[in-house]
Amino acid sequence: MQVVCSFARCFSFYSDFAIFFQALSEARGAAVVVFQLIDEGNEASFNETDIWKEDAESIYNIYGDIELDNVNFTYPCRREVSVLHNLSLIARAGQTTALVGSSGCGKSTCISLLLRYYEPSLGQITIDGRSITDYNVKQLRKNIGVVSQEPILFSMSIYENIRFGKVNATQAEIENAAREANAHNFIMQLPYKYETLVGERGIQLSGGEKQRIALARALVKQPIVLLLDEATSALDNVSEKIVQEALDQACKGRTTIVIAHRLTTIHKAHQIYVLDNGTVIEHGTHERLMAKEGGKYQAMIKRQQTEKIDDDNDDLMNIQKATEEDEKSICTSGCGKSTIIQLLERFYDVTSGQLLLDGIDIRQLNLHWVRSQIGLVSQEPILFDLTIAENITYGLENIPMEDIVNAACRANIHQFIEQLPQGYETRVGLKGSFLSGGEKQRIAIARVLVRRPKVLLLDEATSAMDSHNEQIVQEALVKAQMEDPNRTLLIVAHRLSTIRSCDMIYVLASRHIVENGTHTQLIQRRGAYYKMLAQNNLQ
Repeated sequence: MQVVCSFARCFSFYSDFAIFFQALSEARGAAVVVFQLIDEGNEASFNETDIWKEDAESIYNIYGDIELDNVNFTYPCRREVSVLHNLSLIARAGQTTALVGSSGCGKSTCISLLLRYYEPSLGQITIDGRSITDYNVKQLRKNIGVVSQEPILFSMSIYENIRFGKVNATQAEIENAAREANAHNFIMQLPYKYETLVGERGIQLSGGEKQRIALARALVKQPIVLLLDEATSALDNVSEKIVQEALDQACKGRTTIVIAHRLTTIHKAHQIYVLDNGTVIEHGTHERLMAKEGGKYQAMIKRQQTEKIDDDNDDLMNIQKATEEDEKSICTSGCGKSTIIQLLERFYDVTSGQLLLDGIDIRQLNLHWVRSQIGLVSQEPILFDLTIAENITYGLENIPMEDIVNAACRANIHQFIEQLPQGYETRVGLKGSFLSGGEKQRIAIARVLVRRPKVLLLDEATSAMDSHNEQIVQEALVKAQMEDPNRTLLIVAHRLSTIRSCDMIYVLASRHIVENGTHTQLIQRRGAYYKMLAQNNLQ
C-alpha cells in the first residue's frame, strides 16, 4: 500500500512538472524567432555593413518622391502565395496618395515594404530616384511617421507614449501634436491629464482615444513621409471629421500615403490607386475615377453611399435588454460604449446599480457559465499562432469540419482560406500577423458564429472591412440572428449604415444616454442621431 501511495505522489509530481516542460518548450519556440531577428541584421539582403550607423545624408536628403516599380512580393511564411504582382505606383513629394481596395489586396503590404520590414521578391522601390536599400534603415524610419490600423500603446503615461515618436520632444511639442490629432481636449479632462497611465496595450482607453494618441505620436516628430493605414477607422464620424481636417493640414508639404476603406477620407487625394489581387487596376483623381463608368472605384463609392436624410430620463444608463431585440449604442469615442461590453463580459463589475441578465443580477451567476453564453468580436481581433481551423474552434473540442467551413462561409472568409496552399491548416502567425486586418476580423467572426452564442456582442466588428465585405458579413449576421430568433445582439457602431434595421438604438454622449428609439423615430426627432447620420452621408 505504501508503494502505491509513493507511486501516486511521484506521478502527481511529474504531472505538475510536465506543465513547466510545456512552458520551456513554448519559450524555446519563441526564442527562435527572437534570434532570427537578431541574426537578420547580418544578412546581405540589407545591402549595408552597419544598418544602424548614423548617416547625415540619410537625415537631410530625403524629399519624399516614392516609386514602386513592378514590385512582386511573397511573404516568407507563404512563398506559394504571391501578394503583389508587378505593382507600380508613384507617390509624389508633398502630395497625398491613396491606396484603396478590398481586404487582402496588398495595401498594408506596400506599407511594410516602404518601412523595410520585408524586401521585394522582384522589382524596385525608390525614394528620390534612389533605391530604398541604399538608405540607412534607422534614419529612413526616423523620417517616416506611421499610424496603423491597430494602434500599439505601451503601459506608460500618455506623455511617454507620444514621446516615443520623438524622444527629445518638449512638453509644448507633445501638446501641439495632441491638438493636431484631436486628443488634447479629452486628455485634459482626465484626472492626471498627460500623466495618465494607459494600461497594457492602452486598455484604459477607448479605440478612438488610442488611435488619436498614436496619431499624435506620429505627428510629434514632424515626419517627411506620413503613412496612414486606416488611421481613422476606429473613430466616430464627429472625431473622424475633426481628425481628418487636422490630417489635411498635417499632410501639407509631406508625402502622405493613405490606406482607406472609408472613401470619404480620400476625396482630396492628389492620386488614388485602386488595388485588386496585388496589382493596380485603376488610378487617377477622385473626379477622374468617378467619371469612369463601370469602374471599381465608382462601384465602391456607390456601395458606401448611405441613404440621404429626407427633410420631409436617467443618466445612469439603465439599459433593459429584451432577448428578442437588437440594441445598438452609438456616440463619440470614449463615451462608454465599449465599457458596457466589458461589464457584460464581467471583466469589471458595476460600482453602483445593477446589470441584469434574464432579470437576475449578473454578479449572482456563475462567471464561466455567463461567458460560455456570450460571443464577442472586438474592435481589435485576437488571434493565436495556430492554424486557421484551430483559431476558429479555439476553446472548443470535437467540432466537425463541416461546422468550421459553414462558419467561415457565413463570415465571408472561406473563399480566401481555400486559396491558401494549406487551406484551413495555414498558420496565422503571432497575433494573426500573416493576415490583413479584414481577414483577421472575419476569422474572429467565424470563431464566434461556430459557437452559436445566446448573446452576441459586436464591438466595431466590421470597422476593418471594406464596404463589400462589410455588407456580406452584415447579411451573415442578420441570417445568424434569424436562425436563432432568441439571440440577443448588442452592437457598438460608428458606421451608422450597419444599424438601421435594429429594434432599438441608444445614443450615448458623455457617458450617459441622450436619446433612444428606432432608426425612423430618431430621424423624426432630428436630434443627436440625425446629426450623426447627416455627417455619415457621402457628399
